[in-house]
Amino acid sequence: MAADRYRRIAGQRLSADLYFAPTHSPHGFTHPALSHFDGDAEPVVRELLQNSVDAADKAGRPCKVHFEIRDIDNHELPGFETYRRTFELAVEQREQERRGAPPTHDEKIIVDRIGHHLTTPRIPVLICVDNGTGITPARMQSLLTSGNSDKGDGGAGSFGLGHHAAFSASDLRYVLYASRFRSSDGELQPVSSGHAVLATHIRQHGNTKRIHAHDGFWVNDRDQGQLFVEPGEAYPRSVPPMLSPTIEAMPDTGMVVCIAGFNEFQREEFDPTSVQAIAYVTASNFCDAVHAGSLIVSVCDERSGEELTVDPSSLERILRHRRDERRAPKQGQIQGSFAYSAHETLTRDTVVAHEMGGGVAVAIRSVEGNLRSRVHLYRKGMWITSNAEKLRHNDFSDYMPFDAVVSLRDGDLERYVRSAEGPEHRGIDFKRLDPAEKRRLRELLRELGDVIRANLEAKSEQEEFRPDDFAIVQGDATQTLESVGRTNPGLGGTRKGRGQGGTRPGKKKGTGVVRKSGRARPGSVPKFAWAPLQTAPEARVFTVLFSLREEVPGLVGIRLSVPTGSDQTCDSPLPQRFLQLRAIRCDGEELARTRTPTGVQELTFAPSPQWASQGERKTLEIELADESEELAIAQLEVVRRQPPKAIPKSTGDGESTDESAATPQAAGAER
Repeated sequence: MAADRYRRIAGQRLSADLYFAPTHSPHGFTHPALSHFDGDAEPVVRELLQNSVDAADKAGRPCKVHFEIRDIDNHELPGFETYRRTFELAVEQREQERRGAPPTHDEKIIVDRIGHHLTTPRIPVLICVDNGTGITPARMQSLLTSGNSDKGDGGAGSFGLGHHAAFSASDLRYVLYASRFRSSDGELQPVSSGHAVLATHIRQHGNTKRIHAHDGFWVNDRDQGQLFVEPGEAYPRSVPPMLSPTIEAMPDTGMVVCIAGFNEFQREEFDPTSVQAIAYVTASNFCDAVHAGSLIVSVCDERSGEELTVDPSSLERILRHRRDERRAPKQGQIQGSFAYSAHETLTRDTVVAHEMGGGVAVAIRSVEGNLRSRVHLYRKGMWITSNAEKLRHNDFSDYMPFDAVVSLRDGDLERYVRSAEGPEHRGIDFKRLDPAEKRRLRELLRELGDVIRANLEAKSEQEEFRPDDFAIVQGDATQTLESVGRTNPGLGGTRKGRGQGGTRPGKKKGTGVVRKSGRARPGSVPKFAWAPLQTAPEARVFTVLFSLREEVPGLVGIRLSVPTGSDQTCDSPLPQRFLQLRAIRCDGEELARTRTPTGVQELTFAPSPQWASQGERKTLEIELADESEELAIAQLEVVRRQPPKAIPKSTGDGESTDESAATPQAAGAER
């Protein structure tokens, strides 16, 4: 019965138009869900490809995606005249609401971009076509509404917000969808719709005026009132003429997403072309899927004739030009050096491959030089993170440097990682899990780390190079208790060499003794041993193995000094210099952090009593405020510090109370 009804509706070829329903909630042009995305190619292409990979996986075939950029006549855009009239009404309504006040910067940009495209005869569009299962009319409704994802456990989306990513690439903020799916009786059938986001506006209804929503949907004219009452009935069962050739060329089921008013990802003059940007996002974020042959992406710009294909043979060429990129373009994105190293790990002959079972595969490659070990986590072919808990570089400090790619295909680990990804499917956020899930995920990550260690070479197994003309002193390099004198002025200070300092208790502010800024405070040195592991100037991190040989009841101060090559025996000794610190972490846990981005020369923290009693070796990561080439020659200094003392505070009746001066972290930050 349902199939007969669908065929009858399709045969009628109902006329459709954009429909902005009545509402009681006014809304401007600056949509909060859309503002989450900034127009960069990465979130747009990632979201489109993620949906395509999921759909092809359900269809049981390798995913093939084609991106096409072209210009169309503006009248070819479905609902163009309704869109134009609605935009004019929305602008007029916003002007009345502002009562003469100028628009905000963001609103002006949105209105100007839309107005530009409405005055040009041709409009650029970006079309994305895949070979997945397509979507039914009922699923079309889930696609168009926020927080209404219906992917279930088999897909990557869970928030129902991903479709908003495409709007950031549309100056018109108008996205069209067309699909070919199989009905319950196996017949191929089409369905289409669209979503435009403008602002609320007033329309005349007889003798009354009503406010209409900022969201408009491309639906059948006669079923507009039943859009969300009868799921699937309101969506056209034919495809707009501009997308018909694409749908008809599909050999089987599939999906088309059309971004109207394509803005070239807001590229600057010297940025890569849109074709190159799409290809790079594909290669860097889906390297595992492309390498495995489960994803092939082609990109074409009909206007310029530029074409690119992302497949196993082109991965290295696409990723190569950003292989030296040490920082991600934006927070949360994968940096070029990580993407290139992951590709090398997947393609090198020297890789140790290991099938863990449960849908997990690991590829490991040894690396040379002073490099950090790195584990890249891919879920169903898509990059998630290169900094997962239990899989960070300091978790493998006793082993030779390596690079690993972990492919999660299915099973418990894949499911828990997916639950912890968040709306953009990047990183692992344990806050999204309940206590039982957190414990289980940590157990699985710990087991994965053990599997990786079983395929690594320990540092202790390496033969040491000992030149004949160098003396070797056996034993622990432990510094004995000694007094540390005041050093010469170094970094910081005003023109007169005086900093802000603090005041003595009982003194008025500004009358106390001021210590010169940049001068290291004296202190006694506890027994400790340390050995440098590696330095990463580009990451501003100094990593050492640290062992405290005696219990320190108070605080420990950490600083990094730069050797000057002179001492007090020189006629003109150079002043002692210290690197400005930002934070200290121990085995991944943060111990201290400054309150200011400029850093300080010393940070303090309270060591656990077990450090000395058990003689444990700790991995300390000392983060600098800025990059410094002198990080490679820095020396670790450790001194005792007293915990913050209580300072008498006068009350209004002449009595005094005691308050803690600061936390250990704050005390270190303020010095």
